[in-house]
Amino acid sequence: MADAFEQFLSDSLAPAERLPDRWFVAGVQARIILEDRLARDRRQLAGSLLMQVAALLAVAAGVWVLGSAAPVAQWSAEFPGGALIILAAGFGLLVAMFSRSAPEAAA
Repeated sequence: MADAFEQFLSDSLAPAERLPDRWFVAGVQARIILEDRLARDRRQLAGSLLMQVAALLAVAAGVWVLGSAAPVAQWSAEFPGGALIILAAGFGLLVAMFSRSAPEAAA
């Protein structure tokens, strides 16, 4: 008797049989694809940032070594305005070079 009552309860309380919600499944799949794409873009952005920081450090080290050379240090001590103009122009060139957009990779 208990088995019949339990069967009656499970049949009464069970949700009705229906087809899967295709719109919900499609939305979840679209979100998964979007999250994968965003994760890939974040990895590419982090790699690009690390490369640009390394390049900036290399250029800064080169400028520091070049600036500490005796003839350059003497010239920049005599003409500080000229050294400042050269450094500003070099920095502008570096910013222009780094801000240039790279071509998009084919997805």
